[in-house]
Amino acid sequence: MGRLLGLDYGRKRIGVAITDPMGIIAQPFETWQGLSRREAIEQVKEVVEGFEVVTVVLGLPLALSGNKSKMTREVEGFADVLRAAIDVPVVFWDERLSSVASHKAMHAMTLKPSRDKGQVDRIAASLQLQAYLEFQNSSKTSTSQEAN
Repeated sequence: MGRLLGLDYGRKRIGVAITDPMGIIAQPFETWQGLSRREAIEQVKEVVEGFEVVTVVLGLPLALSGNKSKMTREVEGFADVLRAAIDVPVVFWDERLSSVASHKAMHAMTLKPSRDKGQVDRIAASLQLQAYLEFQNSSKTSTSQEAN
């Protein structure tokens, strides 16, 4: 399958997660802070090339109602520029409540989210990417079961 890269895009920080080479398990990778859009695109390009990433999964920040917000449009613009800069697919994944789940995960690990916002973003990216992987795997399983 190959590695997937997950991005939790924010104006101040971008949480980054990556899968194992088989594309099965997502793990927190890095947090990029204070980058311009151009610099962020360059960082993504480096990771995509260096780790042989086959797909980039970009968290899409929809409102709880499912409607688009100003941030949704900003992320969509980032995705457009990113797609033009790299040769792998860039797909969206609904990131609603991923930060809440990240905070809960950190509390379960007895970590304080307020002390390391970068870690919150890395974990959020990892949770989003893992959810995407699980959805893809369940889609493949149900498709193969229907064929039988």
